[in-house]
Amino acid sequence: MKKYISFLPAFLIALAFTSCDYVANPNETLSGGSTVDTSGLDSNLVHRRRVLVEDYTGHKCPNCPQAAIVAQQLINTYGDSVVVIGVHAGFFANPTTPLGAPAGSYLTDFRTSAGTTYDSPTYFGISNAGNPNGMINRRYYTPTTTNHIIYHTSWNAEVASLLALPPVADLSVHTTYNASTRTVSISTVSQFISDTLVSGSYNLVVLMTQDSIVEWQQDGSTHIPNYVHRHVLRTAISPMWGDVLTTGTVNPHALLGKTYSYTLPTAFLGNNCDEEHCHIVAFIYNTANYEVIQAAEAKVTP
Repeated sequence: MKKYISFLPAFLIALAFTSCDYVANPNETLSGGSTVDTSGLDSNLVHRRRVLVEDYTGHKCPNCPQAAIVAQQLINTYGDSVVVIGVHAGFFANPTTPLGAPAGSYLTDFRTSAGTTYDSPTYFGISNAGNPNGMINRRYYTPTTTNHIIYHTSWNAEVASLLALPPVADLSVHTTYNASTRTVSISTVSQFISDTLVSGSYNLVVLMTQDSIVEWQQDGSTHIPNYVHRHVLRTAISPMWGDVLTTGTVNPHALLGKTYSYTLPTAFLGNNCDEEHCHIVAFIYNTANYEVIQAAEAKVTP
């Protein structure tokens, strides 16, 4: 079973399974004997920008369903040009039963090591600023140049402004799923498409999210037992801060391929939340300021 979201023609998908190769020359022969002609690549492709929306939330956060609605509206408006991650972190994500809720409720733990680290005051400090809050492409915002936090009521305008800009890189994600072992094989192909040389250090992060998890959620003063949690961050498949994609100067239009493999734990399955509701999210970011320059998403299964 295969599924991919790609900016590349089909004949280039084979590239992703060769290795973590840097491909710079037209007609380069790759391991396995495949030959890929990249000489006329850009004249045949339509590149577009995709925006990463990180919704920091918690099942005991009474106002967080409002942000989830905004995130879903962005997807409804812009389709796969918007990639959403729901990060459960901070006080409101603790798996304890809140006052007034039924005994034994809210005990599912949606927290992850990656999400807790991202949320920490050492890095983005989202929940310390109060939820619902989030980040759009992890950009800086006033009043300081270290503030990446943006309130959910401003997400729509920010996403619209970013999608109006031309992309500087593109990213393809391709998955193959083995149902018997619950293992997903992932390949990514990145390409810097600026007409000039790109300088800096850029990493690639690969995460897994899970959709349609039916569990408790507080909405205002109401405790909802069958709330549908969307785009929930489950794990980092790459290191949480990513793998090095390029450093220094990279020639525009070069193809950069990386591959990964991950076996879904049984804890991710059941409750109408099996592997068919899992997604691979990948994004490229500048390590100097954390800003995301491209994102992509693909289902684990068709």
